[in-house]
Amino acid sequence: MKRFLIFLIVASSVFLSSCAKKDVVTSTAPSSSKTVSGENYKIGVILPLTGKYSLYGGSTLHGIECGAGIFAPCDGLIKAELVIKDDEGISEKAVQAVEDLVNIDKVSIIIGPLSSSSIGAAAGKAQELGIPLISLSQKEGITSLGDNIFSVALTAELQVKQVAEWAVKTKKLKTFAAVYPNNPYGTLCKDLFINAVKDLGGRVLLIDKYGESSPDLGGIFRKSEQKFDAIFIPDSYRAVAYISSVMAAEGIENVQFLGINRWNNEALIEQSGDLIQGAVFVDGFFEKNQNRDTRVFVSSFEGAYALKPTILEAQAFDAARLASRALLATGGAHAADVKAELSAGSETEGSTGPVGFDSKREISKKLFLLTIKEDKIVEMEDPTNRKDSEVSPGTHKY
Repeated sequence: MKRFLIFLIVASSVFLSSCAKKDVVTSTAPSSSKTVSGENYKIGVILPLTGKYSLYGGSTLHGIECGAGIFAPCDGLIKAELVIKDDEGISEKAVQAVEDLVNIDKVSIIIGPLSSSSIGAAAGKAQELGIPLISLSQKEGITSLGDNIFSVALTAELQVKQVAEWAVKTKKLKTFAAVYPNNPYGTLCKDLFINAVKDLGGRVLLIDKYGESSPDLGGIFRKSEQKFDAIFIPDSYRAVAYISSVMAAEGIENVQFLGINRWNNEALIEQSGDLIQGAVFVDGFFEKNQNRDTRVFVSSFEGAYALKPTILEAQAFDAARLASRALLATGGAHAADVKAELSAGSETEGSTGPVGFDSKREISKKLFLLTIKEDKIVEMEDPTNRKDSEVSPGTHKY
């Protein structure tokens, strides 16, 4: 009943075109922590709860609620009050939400927005008003807008760096192809990969793009006589399935596939079968990981929502935990103190282990290197305990 009433409060507020707000105070600070008055423990939240991004906004809100300990069995660090604003994924509404959270609701920290269309304007306003903001958007370079801006998102740079390091340092591959969708994200990932491989001493011999709606991939491989050990594809699992089938049809075999978190879907295996066995890609969350923090997060989240968490909920959980940790340490009365605490890099338990912010104010956490083995997505084993032959071949056969 409590959860239902809270939902009605949020939904009614959105329907009336006012900002949604939940005055919920639950959970207590751990007995081992310093007790500070909870009257200032407000966390501002800006998410697209209506509009075309509402599905993602709702999922993200669940993660924040779990990190703040709103619904049992999720447990929070403090007695948290979430002050929630719906920006609908619109930059002007996100800016207004920041202003209202600071000037009316008197919060000392904000989590959000989520959409790339909102984050730039909201972050700029937060910097202007001197309020720390933890971005949930994957937009690159958002923390460069000012020292009040932090990010928990899994960026393209983090993903590409880890994939490239595994390929060159661990797998000892030397030559690569980068085939990417002709869109801003694909182009960014391609550029990052080329630079990362070059810095590691490898070479990218084939670089080509394809259209998103009607890719002509056959032409890419037929016109090139370059031989490569691995191919990097910064696209969805659907595109990977198609590309792998084109390569097989043209007799390109035993090439190591490398990718990003958009590959992390069981449908990739269903659509590609044996063609994609041994592919390696990265993600910021893997629910089957057996470390203690991941098990606690998954169990608590499923207990509260009867749903399996994804990276959206995991990143939101981490944001709420980091915000709570900063409020607990400072008392939460002054935004400048909260910002200083976040900038200090203090860690707390997140969805996958210890999390904190690095010198760029981007999240510092464990990433998961994943592979497809025996028709299952599994976490890569420690390379020091794994024979190289246990992963797919890294040599080409044309």
